[in-house]
Amino acid sequence: MSLTQQPIIELKDYALQSGYSALLQGIQLLVNAGESLGVVGPAGSGKSLLLKVVTQSIWDKDLSGLESPVQSGECRVFGEAFGDRRPSVAALSSVQRQMALVGETSTWLPVSVAQNFEAVRVVSGLEQLPFEDFTESLPISSRNKAQLMSVSELVPSQVDQPLLQQLAILRALLRKPRLLMLDEAFTRMDPVLLKNTEAVLFSQSESLTLILATNDLLQASRLTDKILFLLDGRVVECTPTTRFFTNPKTRQAESFIAGRDDSF
Repeated sequence: MSLTQQPIIELKDYALQSGYSALLQGIQLLVNAGESLGVVGPAGSGKSLLLKVVTQSIWDKDLSGLESPVQSGECRVFGEAFGDRRPSVAALSSVQRQMALVGETSTWLPVSVAQNFEAVRVVSGLEQLPFEDFTESLPISSRNKAQLMSVSELVPSQVDQPLLQQLAILRALLRKPRLLMLDEAFTRMDPVLLKNTEAVLFSQSESLTLILATNDLLQASRLTDKILFLLDGRVVECTPTTRFFTNPKTRQAESFIAGRDDSF
């Protein structure tokens, strides 16, 4: 990963509350440009919610499900400060156009896969490139390229979910975001498709900041430089990936890695 020490995300004593519920508490997090961060923890620990804080989609009830969210502490994304009031449209636009988020499902236009990619190029002001040429440029296997070409004229609803998830990640990268966030985005991918998709991410690693929220600890160990371990909305550990998996600081992290629920 790049060594550029330019802050992308800064959270200091950050807390998020919805109604009477404290959802995130005392979050300390610094993500610099070019770093890759794995966000792990049991279900309900706040992994997806943390990504919504970064995108500031917490204010959109349809996306977050939150009632009257209240933020406290410091929250900066790409240098833009966010607080306890709904951000301006200009502030949100400034931040969101520099990032891309891919979740377990994705939204597509009701046109072919190739036309969806063309639409992204038009909106992003990118030079037009036939889908076949784009596919050929990817650092993936010949078989995977053939898979992508075989669905290029299908509408996304006709594409099997694992391959559609790969396409969603490729489409997000097409925008050349400074920050890519993947929230359980590798749904039902087999090991071969997973390896090909990860190869694309590795090829972008010098220019991309990555946040990976996942339950797949093996994948987190492969793709990330640092691990943030969440439990009940709090940071238990934030440490280099190798150290987290070989020498966790806390009993909670050790139990989680081992698959024991005695600490939860």
